[in-house]
Amino acid sequence: MFLFLKIVFMFLFSFIFKSYSAEYDWAIVGAGPAGIVVTGLLLDLGVPGNRIAWIDPKFDVGRLGEHYTTVPGNAKTKLYVEFINSCKTFLDSKSPAILELQKYDLEKEYPLHIIVDPLRDISSYMRTLVDSKIATLSSLDFEDNRWSVGIGDKKIYAQNVVLAHGSHPRSLDYPCNTEISLDSALKREELVALVKPTDSIAVVGSAHSAILILKFLSELPVARILNFYNKPLEYAVDMGGWTLNSSSGLKGITAEFAKTVLEKNSLPNLLRIFNTPESRQAWLPICNKIIYAVGFERNSLPCINNSTQLTYNDTTGVIAPRLFGIGIAFPDKIVDPLGNTEHRVGLSSFMNYAQKVVPGWLVTKSLMHRFFIFEELFDINML
Repeated sequence: MFLFLKIVFMFLFSFIFKSYSAEYDWAIVGAGPAGIVVTGLLLDLGVPGNRIAWIDPKFDVGRLGEHYTTVPGNAKTKLYVEFINSCKTFLDSKSPAILELQKYDLEKEYPLHIIVDPLRDISSYMRTLVDSKIATLSSLDFEDNRWSVGIGDKKIYAQNVVLAHGSHPRSLDYPCNTEISLDSALKREELVALVKPTDSIAVVGSAHSAILILKFLSELPVARILNFYNKPLEYAVDMGGWTLNSSSGLKGITAEFAKTVLEKNSLPNLLRIFNTPESRQAWLPICNKIIYAVGFERNSLPCINNSTQLTYNDTTGVIAPRLFGIGIAFPDKIVDPLGNTEHRVGLSSFMNYAQKVVPGWLVTKSLMHRFFIFEELFDINML
């Protein structure tokens, strides 16, 4: 009987050991804000740094660091400070930029460099703790009870994979001669060089980015600005303990511009037009340049086990067994007290969501360790 039990447990042990013998416990794909958050929390939760592979082609805080450092933020400084303070590993970085952040007025909004600079320091510090790989994800397959992760022409193996690989601006195909990219339009210094006094510019969109671009254009010498919108102006509203339209609503300088300028129709060269096929047919022909501010779409991924279909649970982040998604590519869903549903993006949202779900992602690894411990006890009892 003891011999039979020994054989059974040795079989279980060998199966678990095979699945546990992956090169890494965790592979994090992406080093934007969400990837930084997950890596920091895993370290906080005691995952050894040498068991984490962190993969990104640039390690420059994603699109936020690459394109948006000069963009006016819509969050107060105190939220960024709370974000940094939510992760011990962030504070361990001893970043000079964190000290600079704390010097800003906590109740005001500033350009995004005030948080990008600390995140760059934090990212550089965490790269010394984990195995960071400057590479792009080229394949992802589940085989032998572990994930095979292609990075360039090489492969690593991991028990768990987190996709935090980000998104890029959506574009449309409306008939217009010249498109100004969203990335360029959100950098006022670049936008100045791309427009002329004779231009009639279409801005497609209704949310924060679109309104910010309308503000920039209104301060420049252009002939006409036409805003094709599909929903009315919507503001974030403090409801006492929670915020209505917390993700989609206008805040900061965009809210102020919408209330004081757009709602009063105070600019003679700015026209807002409800976006329909008929309105586009009537008004787009007078526009020689167009800017799409219509949100973001997930960056492309390689086929996963030969499948291009990818769904995820927007309350747990689970995509497949031991495959998780987070960040702007996989935002979490919230339902406010009035029953309104939103998918949240932003630094505070990523941190709050990660603190909720990442400990649950660790459960599988915890159970494996219990099997190892049980096997060791069994061996001792047999002696």
